[in-house]
Amino acid sequence: MIENTIIVVLGSAMACFVVAYLITLRRLISSQKLAGKLYVDNFTLEEYIKTLKNLKEDKSDQQIHQENFLKFLADSRDWAFNYIEEVQSGLSKFVSDVEPEINYFKEYGDLISMEPNYNSLKKISQAYEELKKLLPKEEEEVK
Repeated sequence: MIENTIIVVLGSAMACFVVAYLITLRRLISSQKLAGKLYVDNFTLEEYIKTLKNLKEDKSDQQIHQENFLKFLADSRDWAFNYIEEVQSGLSKFVSDVEPEINYFKEYGDLISMEPNYNSLKKISQAYEELKKLLPKEEEEVK
């Protein structure tokens, strides 16, 4: 009877050991598969990152020309805006400096028409009026 009990206990222990061993073996195989998959995914991502870096670094001539052209356009636009602002401020200064004389000529020009500068002042007055048209409307209204 004791022999049977010992055999049953040892058999049960042995069966538990075999089951635990098989479960551990199965988990180990599963872990190895996951580790292999992880290695392949990591390698693929590293290759993809290298490819992206190479694409960034190896810009084609067309991309370089496009970037340079866009920079040229931006610089040209900035220069043009600065130039326009300078010209408008110069015209405004000219208008403010010359306007009293031109207005005087317009008002009293017929009285001094006998003087030799009359035709010159008439031309200057006409050119002045054309220059005033080039200024923005708000500048003209302020004057």
